[in-house]
Amino acid sequence: MDPAPPEGSSDALAPFVETLPDLHVPSEWVEAARRIEGGAIRTVCVIGPADSGKSTLARFLFTAAARAGLKAALIDTDLGQKTVGPPACVTMCDANGPSLAFVGTTDPVLGWKPLLDGVHRLLARTDAAIRIVNTSGLVSGPGRRLKAAKLEAIRPDLLIVLGAVPDIGALTGEHPDIAILHLPSSPCARRKTDGERRTLRREAFRGYFRHASAVVLDRRLAPDLQAGSPTLGLLLGLSDAQGRDLGLGILAEGEAGGPLRILTPVVETPIHRITPGSLCLDEHFSEIRRRAGKGSKNECALPGAAKQCGRPKTRDDPP
Repeated sequence: MDPAPPEGSSDALAPFVETLPDLHVPSEWVEAARRIEGGAIRTVCVIGPADSGKSTLARFLFTAAARAGLKAALIDTDLGQKTVGPPACVTMCDANGPSLAFVGTTDPVLGWKPLLDGVHRLLARTDAAIRIVNTSGLVSGPGRRLKAAKLEAIRPDLLIVLGAVPDIGALTGEHPDIAILHLPSSPCARRKTDGERRTLRREAFRGYFRHASAVVLDRRLAPDLQAGSPTLGLLLGLSDAQGRDLGLGILAEGEAGGPLRILTPVVETPIHRITPGSLCLDEHFSEIRRRAGKGSKNECALPGAAKQCGRPKTRDDPP
């Protein structure tokens, strides 16, 4: 018999609460979890360089809080290497279930504005007593400025730093009162290659669209879509009448001025707006960057097979 979820959790949290990976957890992490469970801290932000164990720590803290009977939320602001939900979104899991805010790209610098807007919206949506915010591994250059802006949006009570992040004071900016806790990286963390990262994103997209079906929608729901024949394979954000993001779609068919055929797992809630993203997916769910430059605004660098197919393959397609 499966164990019952702890108080303050729901079935939506079960994959996180009930299946905590069997990892060696540093004693400093355990002490940090106890400190957070004390009740004086509501929002925790985890930062650190790539492959330092941020996602593992965020999930550990979230699981520990839920097991302690606290209403917890795990908010994932990493657009590429996801702990919660699909790539190209800010995502959240709390007692009310999973939710997302569409960004439309896996590049956090390119998606700077919608990323920060998504962080604001998801934080405002949850009533969790403990909010654990995971971040990407960008801690230098434009990524550093984005991290500072993200901290301004999150306003954490506790900033947990994994590994070496230089000049933390510059990140906290006008909020020097934010408590900072330095923790060791995960002993199980290892550096991923770019190829491994692409594979993880591809499989995350594939998993998200596993049970997708096709819906036909009025093109007028997509006022920001380029004129003429739209780009097949384009990643789309789908939202309801209140402007709340419902999920993702992939443009499968669409002639100039005609209806749009979209592959999506969103089938039960009426869709009132379609927002185009900045990347396409090929038939294997790999990312294809949209071409920039004169005369190419309607093109996506899809391979020939994807152009012929018109949409990625799903589990129900013939081999």
